[in-house]
Amino acid sequence: MNPIESNLWLILIAIICYFLGSIPTAYFVTRGMIGRDIRLAGSGNIGAMNAYRLIRTEKSTKLGITGFVLALVGDIGKGVLAVFVARWLSFLNYDLLPALIVASFFVVLGHNYSLFFKFKEGGRGISSLGGVVLALNPLAFLIGLGTLLLSIFLFQYLLVARINWGKFSKVFSVVGSQVAGRVGGLAIALVPLYFFGPEVFLPALAAIVLVLIKHIERVRAYIRGLANR
Repeated sequence: MNPIESNLWLILIAIICYFLGSIPTAYFVTRGMIGRDIRLAGSGNIGAMNAYRLIRTEKSTKLGITGFVLALVGDIGKGVLAVFVARWLSFLNYDLLPALIVASFFVVLGHNYSLFFKFKEGGRGISSLGGVVLALNPLAFLIGLGTLLLSIFLFQYLLVARINWGKFSKVFSVVGSQVAGRVGGLAIALVPLYFFGPEVFLPALAAIVLVLIKHIERVRAYIRGLANR
């Protein structure tokens, strides 16, 4: 395949994956369960954690968890589908690795800056990134998830306070609010992912860059909050 044809197929993959990523799962879940626009409440983030908080406040913790799971599965599914698209179209004989990188980048780009909200609003991309890694290598996904959670709890313990392990809602709240640990965990997770090879590491790296960019303002707000204490 000549370079022009290869680039055309990569453009097609980018368009398909961007559209997939743009589907605002948490928005539809929240609308369906409590009739509210997730963009206008809570953190305004179109993600599973914000859906959980809003549904829990309006209804109950049980329904909040249900909404969280539905939104999370949908967002992870977008990443899985993006990898499937890149692999399925590989019968066209293009180089698979660039296709996986493009698929990973654009599905997270769509999630973070949704087509359906005029490219201005979206989530922060972690769930769709997780779907990409899960589809590429389930073991890499588990190790990356473990690294992320360990970083979140370690940062919470060092920067804020002890964690109330006896209460699920408190532990769950840490996962959603400990932004410094989340950012640090994503960066650290690249280390074990590197050893799974370029087909896992490079697509993950492409997506993590977008996720970190989307977290910049939240990290600044978090640091200001710590300073004010």
